[in-house]
Amino acid sequence: MRVIIACAGASEKWGNHLGVPKHLAPLTAHHGVPLLYRTVGQVREFTDDVHVTAPAGDARYRVPGVTVHERDGSGLCEYTSTRDLWARAGRTVLLLGDVYWTDAALETVFSFRPQTYRVFGRFGPSKVTGTPYGEIFAASWWSGQHGRMDKRLAHIHGVRATGVVTRPPGWMLLRAWQGTPLSKHRVLPNWFTEIDDLTDDFDTVADYLRHPATRDGG
Repeated sequence: MRVIIACAGASEKWGNHLGVPKHLAPLTAHHGVPLLYRTVGQVREFTDDVHVTAPAGDARYRVPGVTVHERDGSGLCEYTSTRDLWARAGRTVLLLGDVYWTDAALETVFSFRPQTYRVFGRFGPSKVTGTPYGEIFAASWWSGQHGRMDKRLAHIHGVRATGVVTRPPGWMLLRAWQGTPLSKHRVLPNWFTEIDDLTDDFDTVADYLRHPATRDGG
């Protein structure tokens, strides 16, 4: 199993809070360990094949125990920008690098056995940070599905380029696999696993400040 932790995307909503990228935000409840460092430690309990995509030239992402791949941020989405890293055999798991993971949530992701495309996330608002919309935390697929992944990604990026549907690529990709309308927020149980605990992403500074992991006793 290959795990890719995607950290190369733009972070406009985060700005330069605390002087670090959001993937490296300190977790007070975990002795100040940066978010990415904690995630890497958790993931290495399951596999040693761990890769991180990071902004070009930023040495702060060089976490021990992983292979770091610099990206210039020009990819259309985390899926296309990591295409060269997908496992040639077996399973690829893509984790979003701004997500705080509980151990139980990662166990849910890594223990999933059916050889199907799968998304792990939250369908609706967050009870933790108050974010009013759903979030994708991770997705996984198998080497035999690469051709179908390529076709679906090409399709959704083509649709987005027309401006007809401009939803986030991850959600559109899920809908393409489901065979449901690309513009309609719907998840089907055969394709989506709900994670509803303290797992949440730090998309904005407000998300970070509201999360228990950023406070003593979290």
